[in-house]
Amino acid sequence: MTESIVQSQALGKEVRITIRRPENRNALNREVADGIMAAIYAAEKNSDCRVIVLTGEGDRAFCAGGDIKAGADGGPFVQDPSDPDHFAGKLFETIQACRKPTIARINGVAMGAGAGIICACDLAVMADHARIGTPEVKVGLFPMTIVPPMMRVLPRRRLMEMFITGVPLTAEEALQFNLVNYVTDAAGLDDKVGELVAQIAAQSPSAIRLGKYACHAMEDMTYPQQMRFAETLLPRVAQTEDAREGFDAFIAKRKPEWTGR
Repeated sequence: MTESIVQSQALGKEVRITIRRPENRNALNREVADGIMAAIYAAEKNSDCRVIVLTGEGDRAFCAGGDIKAGADGGPFVQDPSDPDHFAGKLFETIQACRKPTIARINGVAMGAGAGIICACDLAVMADHARIGTPEVKVGLFPMTIVPPMMRVLPRRRLMEMFITGVPLTAEEALQFNLVNYVTDAAGLDDKVGELVAQIAAQSPSAIRLGKYACHAMEDMTYPQQMRFAETLLPRVAQTEDAREGFDAFIAKRKPEWTGR
């Protein structure tokens, strides 16, 4: 466990990454982004970790967006013009490209960059009191760096309504628009996340790893390109140790023992 602005904690097959800025409603800055990315890289190398869960400390905020206060240290709206990489965009890309499944545990409000983190994750579980929104337009800004991850999840008209009105979605609306997988009361949030972790941890790590890689790679391909790519990757999956173990276990009517290779 690391006592810092971002905490990484091993909980069995889960590694939980927690933003620890409750006094700032877990707002995103460069230090937070760097901390999350470092924790993800470490979790990817941890063979005991099967699922990565991202959340915020407390029950008020998952991540209330970027620091927009005057003089905010490391805020996303202050960028070195000579640096082509924006830390928020790099964070979203890191989450999307992660080789292990990621779950957003939405314990409270998720605004701006918080919404981007949610959309970059593979799955999302949301407390019923939480809200997800993009309020930047209300202060004369536009959430440029969260557009790419959110466009991959939400329908265009719903997304544009969020961007240009600044009105947040309730938990029920987020579920209706497929922005999250599940909504639960606050008391049941960890139970639902734990259920998903257990379900994922019971499956082949190598199949999930290669499957995530394929889905991420195919997002920007044409349909024929996707089919050719899938055709070349399928035999590779079938040649893994996990695939051979899966076939043997199925025939023997026993539980497979995955190696992750």
